[in-house]
Amino acid sequence: MDIARVDRGLLIAAGSAVLLILSLFLPWYAVSASLGPGVPKVSATVSGWESFSDTDLLLFLLAAVAIAAAAATAAGSLPDLPVPIGQIVMGAGALALLLVLFRLVNLPGDGSEIAGVDIGRRIGPFVALIAAVGIVVGGMQASSMTARTRTA
Repeated sequence: MDIARVDRGLLIAAGSAVLLILSLFLPWYAVSASLGPGVPKVSATVSGWESFSDTDLLLFLLAAVAIAAAAATAAGSLPDLPVPIGQIVMGAGALALLLVLFRLVNLPGDGSEIAGVDIGRRIGPFVALIAAVGIVVGGMQASSMTARTRTA
């Protein structure tokens, strides 16, 4: 493995992908419920792994695309692809970004149907948002480097 072979954009995307995976272990949502006057509030936080059924796995797989692209480039075993690897990574990052944005806007079970239940966001989705943007930016940078290399 030769890390010098890996484009800076792919390194940015891979680092951001690791951050995206780590963000799934951070608290994403907090749920608090008031059971009535004089009764203490009950609250709990849930991570990305705990709060999703499929979104967490999809985010993990999209992050794995960026990590695998950097690892395959470093190993010199990247196959001939019909599309530059930077565009593939950028597409995976864009899909991850859309999923995270959806989860930021659409809270799971907003609790509006139950009086006294509040659901709020914690740090996890914001870290995931930054990580997904990093994957997109890294993929864009790797894609533009590939285009410059072809024309030179």
